[in-house]
Amino acid sequence: MKKHILYIALAVMMTACSDDMTLDLLGMFSPNGEVVDVRYDQSMAYNATQGEIHLNMGSDDYMMYVCTDSHITRKSHKNLDYFIDTYNAETAPKIAVHLGDLIDAQKNFPCADSVLSLANDHLFITPGNHDVYFKQWPIYRSYFNTSIYWFDTNNGSKKLDLFICLDTADGTLGTKQMKWLRELLEQKSKEGYRRIIVYTHTHFWKLDDSQGHTSNFALEETYELAALLAQYNVAYVWSGHQHARQSVLFRGVNYLVLDATKDSEKGQSYMTVQMGEHAIYHYIDYPNANH
Repeated sequence: MKKHILYIALAVMMTACSDDMTLDLLGMFSPNGEVVDVRYDQSMAYNATQGEIHLNMGSDDYMMYVCTDSHITRKSHKNLDYFIDTYNAETAPKIAVHLGDLIDAQKNFPCADSVLSLANDHLFITPGNHDVYFKQWPIYRSYFNTSIYWFDTNNGSKKLDLFICLDTADGTLGTKQMKWLRELLEQKSKEGYRRIIVYTHTHFWKLDDSQGHTSNFALEETYELAALLAQYNVAYVWSGHQHARQSVLFRGVNYLVLDATKDSEKGQSYMTVQMGEHAIYHYIDYPNANH
């Protein structure tokens, strides 16, 4: 018991003395700010003012660039810089997605803003647990406006793919977001998309305890989500959070978890997907990746 108290005391001291705070003890065990139902209400209010997002890619084929868990600080964002530079250099029609934990800790959103401002259009993001730790949702919201939304692509004359962004930063969808997802899938599954892709931060299938209680959804929620996504023929679920690549095919749905983009992480990579008649994905190592 004394040893546990000592560990906690040392962690608090390290947090207090760090220039880039990286540990939110309260946030690790209970919500420390606006919970997901509140974020849902605010996101829907914003979405209503903006209207639907329909991206004309000008072709049946285009590229997706997907990364996650960059955990940038003011001193550490080389991999995210590289991802954005590579994305910008792509000449084909393209979309970029970040699957959350953009920043590592408090005070780092201004750095994220300066990094992401380098990206061209069609950049989408979902919040991770680190993005809302330290009561940072109002800051996240000031940069990205919404955490729950959908958009689709077309070639100018027909629909192509539907993308649904879920807010899983608390390790749960909450009641309002779950209802929204169910109703959206029921509606959109009838509209003739060639595929539906859902992206989140928190992953579905837990391999280890590295992320503590935020590792994945409650078991009952996982059952409900997995059944719902299979029912409406979702093709892919893209996630991060685990910092390790994983591929699970369950009831026809492909669940892909990506490696981290964080500079110091082992096995750093991002994913590209050629979106055409088939979705062909590749994992690309960062230049300084440690394996």
